[in-house]
Amino acid sequence: MSIHTGDEIPCSDVGFPKGDSPEEFLANMLAFLETAAAKIANPPPWPDFSPDVLRDIASIQEAVLIEKEVSKGEAGNATVVARADLLRQDVWNRWRAGAGLAPGGEPLSDVLGKLTEVADRQLAILERTSAGPTGRSAARFEHRPVKPPSQSPEQPRADVPPNVETSSAPTFGVLEDEYFELRRAGGASESAISTGRMRAATFKALIGDRPIDCYLPIDLQNFVNELQYVPLELSREGENTEELRQMGIHAAIAKNKAESCYEPLALKTIQDGYVQTVRAIINNAVGLHRLRNPFEGYRVSWPDNAKPSVKREALDYEKVDKVFRLGVDSGYLDDAMLGPLCLLSSRRIGILPFIRGTDFDRKHGVDIVRVNGIVYDKEKGMYKRIGYKTEGSLRFFVLHDFFRRIGFVDWATEQGDNFIFRLLASTSDPGDVASKRVNRLLKKAGAIGMNIEVAHSLRHGAKDMFIEEDLDDEATRLQMGHEANDVHGNYGQQSALRRKQCQELAHFELPKEIDWAMFGGLNFGQMANKARQVGRPRRS
Repeated sequence: MSIHTGDEIPCSDVGFPKGDSPEEFLANMLAFLETAAAKIANPPPWPDFSPDVLRDIASIQEAVLIEKEVSKGEAGNATVVARADLLRQDVWNRWRAGAGLAPGGEPLSDVLGKLTEVADRQLAILERTSAGPTGRSAARFEHRPVKPPSQSPEQPRADVPPNVETSSAPTFGVLEDEYFELRRAGGASESAISTGRMRAATFKALIGDRPIDCYLPIDLQNFVNELQYVPLELSREGENTEELRQMGIHAAIAKNKAESCYEPLALKTIQDGYVQTVRAIINNAVGLHRLRNPFEGYRVSWPDNAKPSVKREALDYEKVDKVFRLGVDSGYLDDAMLGPLCLLSSRRIGILPFIRGTDFDRKHGVDIVRVNGIVYDKEKGMYKRIGYKTEGSLRFFVLHDFFRRIGFVDWATEQGDNFIFRLLASTSDPGDVASKRVNRLLKKAGAIGMNIEVAHSLRHGAKDMFIEEDLDDEATRLQMGHEANDVHGNYGQQSALRRKQCQELAHFELPKEIDWAMFGGLNFGQMANKARQVGRPRRS
């Protein structure tokens, strides 16, 4: 055993004096264990600390964790060690913010000294109350001012926040690329990636493409404040789209602020579209690189002047009749059959282009369709993931008897494992193309668009139609691909439509305002093989 001199009493790793002999060591250990057992048997009450005290303690704990990693040198967490000064300053600034003080610009040495003063004040409170956390062993801390690590002349000052020139963190643009590559690898559609890229580009245009540690919470708020003036037609085709794109987003926002001459983005689009995309990119970076999230915990104040979200409306049957007629007259199978298939099945248009002949079946005496989440494209020799929203969307749905009467079911079944809508299936994003084609027909038929009367309105119309036909609520939900509300009632049913429900869905009375006779005698094979014309038709 080594010999110790001076006033320092050597202690073991668990906190009691080692002594100068084995006998003394054992005696000290027994005394220590007896004291610890007494504390465990009769723990002191946890003091009723104020929020200020708890905030101080939390700051101390964070500061101690940082210094523990720094003290390990090369063995410490690389991210913490490399950014220790930034993390120390962040702890200090957040402590000041909790105390109602502005972020301090003090030298870091003064910051660490003040944190030590905070620690000493809380230790004094603990000693006065003779308390410790219930059920936890008391630990003895020594708080010493930590000397900031020496810096070479080339290094930036530790008390200066990073900026675009000094930061070594990746930029938002780099993190954006990583995020969307992961989305693409995970099966996200090209249309979803394109939309996300557009929203990320808007953030970079309005706030700047900076390193992630150079953003502040106020940047996210400024982004939202500007978004409320962004013209909708910058991202959606309209009469002013070309003019706005030539003008540029900054000039377009300035003009809309001054004149209120363009329809702005809806609040829900700002919340669930633009802001959510930015947060997703940042959160992905935090997970991949263990970076600090500059927007974590910040609650955005949504602008009062933002346009409220509009509610989609079901199409009236007279307008639906015009849409169906235009589809039949086009001679294309998808234009002719997507509309009635969506209305009578109530399923999202985005999954209908992936239906194959083998997906048709008979159950409970009616025709049904089962859509798989992954389908094999024989033409391209690859598997495709369909754009389903929930697992309920993959539940089978009932086809109205109308489709058998016009010969569509028999023809579709003959196609085997080939896609029914083969022209759509050949595109890079069949669901997106299908929605756009139906929207074009709606526009020709006089639908107002503006996200009110759109392709998805057929699904809304289907629900209204089911209600008018007195179909029970559970049958409606299951047919639409929603989950049943009653969990107990689903046992033994596997959340699937029952025989009586299937019969009702296959034989309800069709709306008389629609001329269903237009679908009689169609040559589905010829329509499926008709080559798509590219570009505008020639003038006669």
